[in-house]
Amino acid sequence: MRFVIVGAGAMGSLFASHLARTDAETWVLDPWEDHIRAIRESGLRVLREGRESTVRLRATSDAAQPGPADVVMVFVKYGQTREALAGARPLVGQRTVLLTLQNGLGNVELIREAFPANRIFYGFTTLTSELLGSGRIEASYAGRGETYFWAEDGRRDAELDALRSLLEAAGINAIVAPDIELMIWKKLIVNCSLNTLCAITGLSVGQLSDRPESWPVLEGVADEIVALAGRKGIPLEREQAHAFLRSVAHEARGHFPSMLIDVKNRRPTEIECLNGAVLREAVRLGIAVPFNRTLYSQVRIIESSAP
Repeated sequence: MRFVIVGAGAMGSLFASHLARTDAETWVLDPWEDHIRAIRESGLRVLREGRESTVRLRATSDAAQPGPADVVMVFVKYGQTREALAGARPLVGQRTVLLTLQNGLGNVELIREAFPANRIFYGFTTLTSELLGSGRIEASYAGRGETYFWAEDGRRDAELDALRSLLEAAGINAIVAPDIELMIWKKLIVNCSLNTLCAITGLSVGQLSDRPESWPVLEGVADEIVALAGRKGIPLEREQAHAFLRSVAHEARGHFPSMLIDVKNRRPTEIECLNGAVLREAVRLGIAVPFNRTLYSQVRIIESSAP
């Protein structure tokens, strides 16, 4: 099996480091030439719990080099998805499956727009990773974490189960989840609360969640998303949402979310597919979401002040 990850940032590189343990021919594709060169020449260095290991990967900035893949995994930021998909066309044959575990809402629609005839698997992961520099990442999650996914067409078949088996062989706790929409909205709560408030405050997940005054805001964001999910027929309960939020806050204590990293580096964030998507859907359905609106506005102010 040929597995190509489009977007060799912190999360794409993390998944590639796992997949390299299997018999799959694993590639990473990214335009960051220094990063690709470092991986190609010296391997991907992975720091975890104070110990560093090196993983050998195939790495390129040329989508034509790997040839058509069995699985193309899209792991770029939301704002880069459309451009990345256009550049990935040489990787996508008639039978290529596209897999996205990207944050937020809207990525599946962009993939379907680009490749209307291909199967799409979609979901999310609780794993976390930090990009430390060219060719070097840190796996910052505790425990095994979970990676949930499902087929857009709603069919569980041998193709879906083969991907689950491959991810399991790579050491990833992969779970086929027919209720993926519910799971995605639970993860949306984490991204819209923890990630966004960390970006605004400059704190890690643990530093933020240790402060009691953070929780009225975090749970306020969660409650608004629960209300929105209910209007869309997604059975997300308030207690369930709060429990999930607190469990992720505990497991990812050392994590600095990607939105915070983007703010520090004065790069555009993924706010539009997170709190921005919540805000747009709330306006459409006539629901007030003041917590999400406030956090969205604060991040947009930060972004607009960048040189």
